[in-house]
Order: sequence, then C-alpha cells, then structure tokens
Amino acid sequence: MRDIISYFPKDEFKEISNLFLSQKNITFSGCGNSSSKAIVLSEVLRSKNCGNVVWVVSEDSLCGAAEKAVKTWSEANVYCYKKRADEELLSFPTSREFERVKKIELVEFVSGIKSTKGAVFIVDFNSLLQNFPDVNDIKNNCRKISVGAGFDPVEFIEGMVSEGYEVSDENVLKKGQYCRKADSVFIYPVNRENVYRIDGDFGKVEAIKIIETNDLTSVIKDVSSFEIFSIDYEKEASSFFDLLPQNSIVVDDEVDVVDEYYEVWNSFMEEAASKVSTVSFTSFNDDEKNHLHLHFLSVLKYRTAYDFANDIRDKISAGWKVLVFTKNIDDIRALFADQSVPFNVGLDLDKFSKSSVFLIEVDKDEPFPQSFQTPAHKICLLTDVDISFLREDKRKVSSRTVFDDFLMGLKVGDYVVHADHGIAKFLGLDKKTVDNITKEYLKLGYAENDKLFVPIDQADKINKYIGSEESMPKLTRLGSAEWNTITSKVRKETQQIAKELLKLYAERRAAKGFKFSFDKDVQTQFEKTFPYEETPGQVKAIIDVKEDMEKPVPMDRLICGDVGFGKTEVAMRAAFKAVQDKKQVALISPITILADQHYKSFKRRMDSFHIRTEMLSRFRSASEQKDIVSRLAKGEVDIVIGTHRLIQPDIKFKDLGLVVIDEEQRFGVKQKEKLKELRKEVDVLTLTATPIPRTLNICLNKLRDITTITTPPFGRLPIITEVRKYSASLVREAIMRELSRGGQVYFLHNRVQTIDSFADRLREVVPEARICVAHGKLGSSDLEERVMAFKEHKFDILVSSTIIENGIDLANANTLIVNNAERFGLAQLYQLRGRVGRGKRQAYAYFLYHGQRLKLDAKKRLRAIVEASDLGSGFQIAMKDLEIRGAGDILGANQHGVINVVGVAHFMRMLNKAVEDLKAGRIAEGEDEIIDVSIELPVPSYIPDNYISDSKDKINAYQRLSSADTLDYLSEIKKDFVEDFGRIPREVENLFKIIEIKIWAKKAGLLNVKAESVPMSREKEIVLYMSKRVKPANIINLLEYNSKWRITGTRLRVNIKDFGDSWLSELKKCVEKLSEEAKHGARKVL
Repeated sequence: MRDIISYFPKDEFKEISNLFLSQKNITFSGCGNSSSKAIVLSEVLRSKNCGNVVWVVSEDSLCGAAEKAVKTWSEANVYCYKKRADEELLSFPTSREFERVKKIELVEFVSGIKSTKGAVFIVDFNSLLQNFPDVNDIKNNCRKISVGAGFDPVEFIEGMVSEGYEVSDENVLKKGQYCRKADSVFIYPVNRENVYRIDGDFGKVEAIKIIETNDLTSVIKDVSSFEIFSIDYEKEASSFFDLLPQNSIVVDDEVDVVDEYYEVWNSFMEEAASKVSTVSFTSFNDDEKNHLHLHFLSVLKYRTAYDFANDIRDKISAGWKVLVFTKNIDDIRALFADQSVPFNVGLDLDKFSKSSVFLIEVDKDEPFPQSFQTPAHKICLLTDVDISFLREDKRKVSSRTVFDDFLMGLKVGDYVVHADHGIAKFLGLDKKTVDNITKEYLKLGYAENDKLFVPIDQADKINKYIGSEESMPKLTRLGSAEWNTITSKVRKETQQIAKELLKLYAERRAAKGFKFSFDKDVQTQFEKTFPYEETPGQVKAIIDVKEDMEKPVPMDRLICGDVGFGKTEVAMRAAFKAVQDKKQVALISPITILADQHYKSFKRRMDSFHIRTEMLSRFRSASEQKDIVSRLAKGEVDIVIGTHRLIQPDIKFKDLGLVVIDEEQRFGVKQKEKLKELRKEVDVLTLTATPIPRTLNICLNKLRDITTITTPPFGRLPIITEVRKYSASLVREAIMRELSRGGQVYFLHNRVQTIDSFADRLREVVPEARICVAHGKLGSSDLEERVMAFKEHKFDILVSSTIIENGIDLANANTLIVNNAERFGLAQLYQLRGRVGRGKRQAYAYFLYHGQRLKLDAKKRLRAIVEASDLGSGFQIAMKDLEIRGAGDILGANQHGVINVVGVAHFMRMLNKAVEDLKAGRIAEGEDEIIDVSIELPVPSYIPDNYISDSKDKINAYQRLSSADTLDYLSEIKKDFVEDFGRIPREVENLFKIIEIKIWAKKAGLLNVKAESVPMSREKEIVLYMSKRVKPANIINLLEYNSKWRITGTRLRVNIKDFGDSWLSELKKCVEKLSEEAKHGARKVL
C-alpha cells in the first residue's frame, strides 16, 4: 500500500521536507486522521536523518489506529507502549508480580528508544507521566554473552535472578524469564524480541541461537553475541528527553484536548522544543512561519451502496482519482458493474494521471488504515474501514440501533453503566485462568475500590455513561441498595413517559386518518418540473412519504437530511399530492426568513398548476394577515406557509390534511405541545438537518418513522473547513478570494450590540467590499429589504446574526466566516456551514476564535466540525453533540436530573423496555420475564491479542457478540470476523458457540447454563436452570433426544463426560432441542 505515496503530487511533500530541514519545531494542520498523519511522518522520516519518532496521543485507545497507519505507510519499525494502570493489580497473583511486569515493560520501552534508530514509538501522554530508568545505567550494568567466553550455567542463573529475572516452568517463556535444560539456558531478555539459547560446554559458551518465542525447539539462526539488560534498576533519568537519541522527534497529536493535561503538556512540549525536534498536529490553521496547512480530510462511513457509488461517480466527473483498497473485491466489482461506475483493477502509474477509479485487492492479513481524501489534489483513498456497508445491510435483522452502536467504543477510564450494578469506571479487559481455562472479562471499578469482572457474553449489559459534563457521576457501591433505589425511581419515570408516548402514538395509529389516493397523472407532470435529478435518498424519502399518506392512519414521519440535500422537494411533492385530494397544507417554519424562502420556492412551482399558495408571517401587514386567515377558513387557500403564527387560536382550516414542520427543535415548549396535538389528527411530515437527541432517540427506538437522506446532490463538493485564530489579514484574504471569483460572503457576528461597529471595522479591512448588516432586532420590512438586496448582489458581504442559520439559500455565497465560533453549539455550527456550498462551486467555511486557549468542550466542538467536513454528516453531528452537551435536552427539563443519574444510554434502555412492556401488556415488575441468561462453561473463550490487538476493536467485538440476538446476526458477525481479522482461532470459535447457546437458552426459557462440580468427585456436570416458561413437552423432547439428562426440581443435569470430547457442540444441540417448538422463530428477532 505504501507504494502509492509516490503517486501523490510531489509539491506538497517537498514543502514538508523543506520546512523540516529549515525549522526545528513545526506544526501541521489539515491532516485529517491517523492515516494521513502517518503519511506526513513517513515523509519526515524520509527527508531527515532522525533518531526516533515518539508519537504522543491523548489516550491509549488511539494507539491502535496510529500503529496500523504507521505499519501501512512507513517502512519504519513501530512499537506501542502503555503504562499499566494501578487498577490492573487485581489481574496479577501478587503485587510483586504486578510491579515486576510494569518494570519489564518500562525497561523494554526505554531500551528500545535508546538502542534503535529510525523507529516510531507510539505512546499516550499519561504513560509519559512517570519516572523513567536511566538507560545508561542499565547499559553499563548489562551482561554481554559471547561465543567462546567463560560460562557457568549456575552462576549465570544466579546473576540473572539478582537482575530481576525469574524461572519459568513452562515451554513458553515470557519476557524476563529463563529456564534451563541440561547444559543449555533459555532466556528472554527484556531488550530483545526473541528467546536466546546459550549452549555451554566445558565452561565456555559453545553456541548462541535465536529461538522462536512460542517454540523452544525451533531455531531461527545462530549469533555470536548478545546483550541482556537488567530488570531491576536504581538510577532514574532526570528527564524523558535524556532517553532519546540525537535528532529524535517528539510528535504532539493534539494531546491538549484532554483538559487535565493542558498545563503539564505545555511544559513538556516547551522542554521538548529546547532539546529535540517537534512535530505538532492540530485541527486549527495558523499563519506562523513554522506552520504548514495540508489538505487531508477524513472520509465518513458510507451508509449505503448507493451513497458509495454516487460519491465516486461525482468525484470522477469532478476530475478526482479514487483508490479503493478492499478485501471484498468481488462484492465491490459487482456493485460498480451494477451502478455503472467505470474502474481499473490494480494500480497503473500511466493511468493515474487521469481521473479514474482504481480497485485494489488487499491481502487478508494486511491491516487496514483509515480512509482519507485530499481535495486540493483530488485524490481519495478508501478502505474497507469505511465501505463496510455491504455487510452492514445484512445486519438489519438485529434489533440493535444506531444509538447502540454509538455507545460502543469504550476506552479505559470511561464512566459506564452496568444494567444490574450501576455506575462504574471501565478499567479494561482482563484475562483470568482457572483450572487451566482462560477467559476474558470486562473489569469495572466501583466505589470504595471494589471491582466487578463481567463475563464477555454479558458485555451488552454495559453502556457508556453520557450525562452532563458539568459534574462527574457518582460511582455506585457494590452490594448496596442504592442502585436498586435509583433504578426504581427511574423505572417509574420511564413508565410514565412511555405511557404518554404510547398514548400519543397509539391515538395517532388508532385515529381515522385520511387515506390519500394514489398518484394522478398531474402529480407526474408536477414532479417533472423539478430541475434536478433526484438522488437515491430523495427517491426513498418520497416513496416512504407517499406510502404513509396512502394509509388510513395519520402519518408522522421525520425526514433527516443535511442542509441542501433535497428535503424541501420531498415536502413539496407531499403538499402537491395532498392538494390533489382537495386537502389544505400548512408548512410551519421557526423563523420568518425561512418561511419566506419556502413561500417563494413553493409559489414558483405551484402557480402553473393553479394551486393557491400564501404566507402568514410578520412580513405580511395586519390587513393582509386578516384576509389570509379568512380565506383559509373558507378553503380558498390550498397551501399556507408561515411561522408559529399558524398554530395560534384564531387560525381555522376548512379541511387541513397535511402539516409540514421545518426544524421542529427550534420551536418553544408551548409551540411544540401544540404541534404534538396536530399529530393525532392529520398527516405530519417533519424536516430536520440535525435532529435533536429526543427526536433522534424516539426515532431509533421505533416510536416514530424516520427516513434519512444521506446522498448529496450530484456534483456537490465537500466544504473546505478551517478553524483559525482571528486575524484581520486572514479575514481579508478569505474575503478577497471569494470576491475575486464574483462570489459573496456571509460574515456571522452574533452580538447585536456590537454588530454595527464590527461592520465598520470590517469596512476598514476590505474597503473594496460592499457591506450590509442584518439581525433579528431590525424591523421586519427593513430586515427583508436588506436580505433581498444581498440576494440581488447589491452587497458583497452580509454581516449578520444567526438569522442566516436557516432560510437564506443563495448559490453565489460560498464563503462563510463565523466570528467567536467557540461560543456556538456543534449542531448550530453545522447548520451555519450549510449556508454555503449550495451549488457546484467550491465553498469555504472559517470558524474563528479569540484568545490563547479554548475551553475543552469548545475545542471538541470545533475539532468535530472540521472532522465532519464531508457531506451527509448531520446524523453523526447530532450524535456527537449529544456526547458533548450531555442529557440536558433529551426529554425536557423535568427529566434532566433523572437522566444524569443513570446516563442517557441506560435511561433510553429503560424507556425502551417500558415501552415494550406496555406494548406487550406486561406489568413491568413482578412478572417472570427473562431479561438475560448467564452462561458459565469450562472452555477457553476469549479473543486472543494476536487475533485482535487493538483494545478498542476488541471491546467493540465483544459488545457485538454479546448483543447478538439472532442466529442470522451471529452468522454475519462470524463472517465479519473472518473478513476483518482472518481465520477464527479455537478460543473465538468457542465464544461463538457460547453465544449461540445463549440465544437458544433464552428462547427455551432458561435462566442459567452452568458447569458445576459433582459432589465427592473431580468431575463436572452441566446444569440448566429452568424458569416456569420451560414447557413440559419441550423437556420430553430433550429427554427423547438424549436420555442422559436428569431432572432435579427446576434443574436439568448431565455429566460432561457423557457427552465426550465434543461436549460443547452436543450441549448446543440439546438446548436447541429444549426450544424445539421455537426452532424457526429463533431466526427472527428474539
């Protein structure tokens, strides 16, 4: 893969090289993700004869992606180091062993830095906050073993013991261990990557051989000598930088995003800058001479095959080169053929100079870096990491939701909520071996330093805690009644909310709505007047809406799509359909300018079909409003567009059939209540670019219908987004670039008190520009006049408040500058950016901040807006906004405190359960309902580190596995494992069998499946704990299938030895037999 770097334009890489040769400390912005950062570092390594690179990330969960990226894009050796947390002590038999392992890993890390050259060491900053051993002291006291030198095995072993090495009784050595076999000593030095065998004879070293780490009988090669570093050390380095060879480089990968590190990190980098070279990656551009802004962007995951194919077609038509690296080449080839996407198989340098698609097959064992794109050079590299939709489509059989997926990705130190035991801190994964059976657990830390080890088949009980960032959650005391008390209170709250929600939606479903007729010929004629080609997302949304309207129950559908993705056209076609059946339509907008925009768009399209369209807002005089209200009541207006004026008491319709609500989250509480009442009576269509969390969660929990438009209009380009510190020179440069191509600029300054004086300052910066000011405090006629003058290009720059957030649709305005961007919410920033880039011209957005330091949450928002620079990311923005802001707006102020106590995810889980209980007619408490099944079986069942090395990937894999509720979904997960990580090892195969047993056991009505010791014996038996839901007929089925089962009360027992070596597979068959009647039903959602 790394060969393709040579295909990239040379100018930018030459600029990197030249800058690094002339500057000791440099900063790069616009580097996207770890993949493109690794490419930059590979060029740094190539251009400069450096010692080592120490790449410092903000948290250990980022190390894995960085490691994959370096391995992909650089020939340098790469090493990761993570300091063991004190909480990991419980994973070791003794505290002495824990400290010893920490020492080994630390010595390994520092000796590696000192003894290698040109390597990349990836480490999180927390791991650097410790004292390091003096490597020179270690080297001075190291032991060198050479062929021909004197050698006494006993004396040698005694010396090694004094240096901290320990004997191993096994045939596999770990670092810091040795063993003796006859006259040979095997030792695994902490400063080496292999085991060494020292063969002694007649008091001398006869031979030294490097041995395979996992097989002491397999020789790699002979060597003449090697060094053994001590584990124990006395002297400590005065500074971390004393460890680094000359010409080393320290890389700052936005470590200051973690607020608690800010001050100490600045001190660290100041020392680094004085002693070694530094490279800093930042999301924020700057004008300093040692700062280089590159043009790499991340790539959002494609939701559908259509999105993927359309995006590639758009890029090809715009002159891009697209490289697709995949392990699923046959699937992608078939998709391209079906979607008429031209492509080349393989990479041809001659063809690379032209716009084209290159489809490249990747070896199954090769790691995938993240995708990236560079608009400046029109190159896009895509990998399976971001084009996994082919198998994601099949996963829809699962009851999991997008919201669940968002809550995965746990990292050590995160607050989590266990459904049964409350709020804890996630302390990582922990392997435990009992009776030679190894399993892995998720380790949670509770109050009073208590620990809970959660079996991985129950990982789905754990969710990331998301609440208010203003205060940290309180850890639960294990064994106390406090969690039960809290959940009891929350359960009552969720039951009440569920009743209200279900009442509303039940009333809507039960209501006798109007069944609109199927499309008439005139509908087709109207739709042909749409001047653009519909995107696949639009087509699906239109179909969904029409099907809803043609049902005899009121429609309540949310259309979620980015600004400019064609939601208005969906609403327009729905409105036209309603009018054809003699029904009236109301379109309600939160602000007057947006209502005016809609009015003009609707009127332009509807007039030729003799549809009477009016607007009711403050842009109309009192007499005009009175006339429109009167005509509405008489049925003389077909479509009325307005603000909340439309839901005031004096508004009467003759025959209202459809209400379209634009950006509902921007209405007030009382207005929302009135809008909610409308849903019981008429068809309601809601449009939004960034759904608020409440709307989002209700949609994802299937209490409301949703269609998401993710496909941008054909030819639409991503908006180039920069976060910069405010400067007059930057403002002038951005404005003059837009004016030079005949365009216009939005300049947002959201302080009405100072907006006029700021506009005067702007006139001094760009005296060539014609500037007008608009804000919400102006009179309605004055505001409309100024906005219309800007639309008619009588002005070049519109300095405004957030009134431009919705409603001004101007293809000629393609530069947005937001002053004091740190004061805006993420969803609002995203909405503002949507004002530009409405046509096919490249658009720019500048988010400017003031002051030297941004607060942590502001930095997160601004970083997120840069990362979400691609089209179609409104849904992800809403999710990220929820994570940053916490639970304040989920279900209103009344629930704020309750949600923060248990976190958003667990609250939504409980609300979803309350809804399901009410739907099924169950009483939430006291009923014998099986919530989960516990599986405890004596088989090694875990994911080995050499199968999935990245801890974040492994946790996600465990959570996916434990959440599998159908055999089809489990089969898809298994297929994904093979595609992503290779052949499944025995331990993981056992894990799949256990999850399958769990699925059948839940269907059969079992509570637990356990292996228990047989009294007075070393043998074990399988015990099935039955609930009263287990049917006697099914027990008979089981006994007929295998008569060795015994019934004792509510338990079924069988001796494991009766099943033979394949007892796990036989147990699976037996549990399946116990749910014989539900055999086929288990393949549906359980």
